[in-house]
Amino acid sequence: MTTARIAHTEPWPGKRMGGRGFGFFSMLVVLADDSGGRALPVWLNGPEGHDLFRGPEDHPHPESAAVITADLLSTAGVTVTGVDIDELDPALTTGPRRGREIAQATARIEFTSAGTAEPGQMPVRLGYALAMAAVTSAPVRVAGQLMDQLAVPAEGDLAGQFTRDVPLPRRRRGLSRLVGGRKLVCQPTR
Repeated sequence: MTTARIAHTEPWPGKRMGGRGFGFFSMLVVLADDSGGRALPVWLNGPEGHDLFRGPEDHPHPESAAVITADLLSTAGVTVTGVDIDELDPALTTGPRRGREIAQATARIEFTSAGTAEPGQMPVRLGYALAMAAVTSAPVRVAGQLMDQLAVPAEGDLAGQFTRDVPLPRRRRGLSRLVGGRKLVCQPTR
């Protein structure tokens, strides 16, 4: 296992054009292997990446599920000691995905409980595991063969390195956003 840190998170596409609020459908998470000078991009879609959104002064939102869960675990005497990523579909490293195809990833949260001698493990979705690591400052460990296969040499600008060639999503207007992009056919009146 290679220990990595969450070096950067970037909501995609970020601020909407025209200044009408903020919305994103994907989250770029860059895991950095500082000793090897490598970076591993992971694109999370939907709500799986929302708990990694950083607010003002780079703090997580205090009402995020990860923050609330970490507080509950701490109160119950449970300490998150690490996050292990054992399997990662290469599709998760190439950019945001669209559609219903589910890219596979296997992650585990490792923890200790007060009053027990042995650590426990729990399999969870990748985004939630990374959010718990971010909130609890637990180390992230990536399987060595994954880092060797999927990581690339890190550049100074991690966000730009992994987003410069990613196209922005098309903005859907009018009725097309309500009918899923299908073409509307007008029936002649009788």
